Order: sequence, then C-alpha cells, then structure tokens
Amino acid sequence: MNLTFAGHRCSDHSPSSGYDQVCALFPQAAWLSGPELAAGELTWVRQPASGGLCNDSSQIFHVFYGDCSGSALPAILRARFPQAAIVATVHQPVGRLLNDAAAFAALREVDGIIAVSQKQAKDLADCGVTVPVHVVPHGVWTDVFRPPAPLAPDGTVRRDGVLLVGSYLRDWPGARQIVRLLAAAGVRSLVLGSAAAKWLQVSDPLVKLVQRVPETELAGLYARSAALLLPVLDATASNALLEAMAAGCPVVCPWLPSLVEEYIGDDVDAYPAGAYETAAVRALTYAHDPDRRAARSQALIQRAGRFDWARLRPRLIEAYRSHHGQGSRSTGA
Repeated sequence: MNLTFAGHRCSDHSPSSGYDQVCALFPQAAWLSGPELAAGELTWVRQPASGGLCNDSSQIFHVFYGDCSGSALPAILRARFPQAAIVATVHQPVGRLLNDAAAFAALREVDGIIAVSQKQAKDLADCGVTVPVHVVPHGVWTDVFRPPAPLAPDGTVRRDGVLLVGSYLRDWPGARQIVRLLAAAGVRSLVLGSAAAKWLQVSDPLVKLVQRVPETELAGLYARSAALLLPVLDATASNALLEAMAAGCPVVCPWLPSLVEEYIGDDVDAYPAGAYETAAVRALTYAHDPDRRAARSQALIQRAGRFDWARLRPRLIEAYRSHHGQGSRSTGA
C-alpha cells in the first residue's frame, strides 16, 4: 500500500497530541507538508520509502484536517495525481461544516472520508455526502498522559483546582461565568491556551491564565486537577478531553452526543447547554470529594484505553484497504 499523509500539525498542540499523531502509526508512509503543497510545492516532512510518489491506483493519500487547514489539498492532489485514491479526515461538526463553503467543497474531491464520530458520520450522510464514510475516533497516546506516581508520602494528591485547556469552539462567555462561580466557592481555575487572555478577561486571584506549558507539566496538571472544564459550543472530538481521560481527570462538558455518548461513554458530568451553575456544581463535586474523584479517575483511565492510537491503527488500515487499488472514484458531496 503506497500511503502518503498530507497536512501539518497545529502549533497549539502539545508534541504528543493532535491528529497528525496518526502519522506515527505508519512509519513507512510518506508525509507531505500541507502548507507547502497548498503553495504548489511537494515538500517532505517524511520522505517516501520508495523514493517518490506513483500516479496510479495503488497510491493513497490521507489528508488530515481535510475540512479546515487542509481543505485546499484534495483538489491539488486530484489535479496532480488523478489516478490516486484520496481520503480526508473531517473534524468539524457538520452543522459548522455546512457553513464553510471551502471545507464542504473539499469533500467533492475525495474518494472517502474518515469521520471522528458516529454522530458526525450520520450528519454527513443526512446532508447528502455519498462517498464512503469510515468512522475512526480521534486518538491519544495514553502512556504520555497516564497519571504519575502519587506526590505525597501518604499516597494522596491535592486536587482542589479546575483546569481549562484549549481554544477551538470554546464558549468563552460560559467559561467566564463558570470560573467566577468556582472562585466564589474558593476553587482555583487554571486556564491554559493562547487565546485565553483575549477571550477570558476575569480579574480574580483564583483565576490564572497561562499560554503554554511543557507537555510533562500538562500531563501533571491533568493528574493534579479536580476536573477539566470543557465549555464548548459544539464538538466532534477533543484533544483536551482525550488527554484528561487518559490522565484520569473528570471532564465537565456540555451534553453533546459525540463527546458524552461516544468518547466519555456517559453523561455523569455533562450539563445542558447554558446551564453554567450546573457545570460549576459538577466541578465542585470533585474539588470537595477526593474519593469520588479517585473512583471516577479509574473509570476514565480504563475508558481512554479504547482510544489509544495503537488500538485505532487496525481501523485505519481497514479504511485504507477499502480504497487500495481502486484509485479515484469520487462522486462528490
């Protein structure tokens, strides 16, 4: 199988997170730089083992972020390699994808789509996408975020703060309300991400904003936090959610089907859209009850194992093999 990835990693992600981690599962596959390809150049992030690309039905391209930062790439690849098969991963919720003309147009150039949730796949079918859609969840390297050994001699860890991580599709007005409620209850919030200072302007000594930390420190923050607060407007998957699960950190998020039904597996810590007081109560429960936090931690660590990248590799192989040797057969979206 002549597999080549096309795309680039997001600079906001930690070194072991982001969808580009899929490239590590196939070390013999080539990897083309997405921005350079969009500029008309074939620039290798990782050279092909064969020394070059073939323009025949055995060539398969996997474009990641094919509906956002990589949306220009399917048409470019189609023009350069008309006989190749092209699959693209779709990351956006479909309701938002429909309002992004360039992203939706990109789906007309592909022979297959990799969706990161069943809900997303169903929504794609409902809006008229006719090419094969393969559901393969987003992944996490569980060992990177696995909780470290207890920090105190008696085996206890102080977990009296709440963590917020990331910026994409975040509900910043909601986050502002929740961290204020937590601060009023005496609970600290650490907000981590490059966009936080712009969108979350809260003047309270119990709310701290940090742009970036090393990955080892990030893993430690998940392990030492009472909960991850994930106030999002919409979502299909989330790096922060998967990282927190792998670290055994409870995730407080809105009730969104992809997150609660497919990734977390239950709605124990979910809150209805706009119910920010409920969200604060969910987080406070773990800040005030270490035993409950410990029990939830074990359940989440076990659940996260389903999404370890190594466990997802066979499902990706199955998706690629369904297109191997078939070349282009795109019928559009």
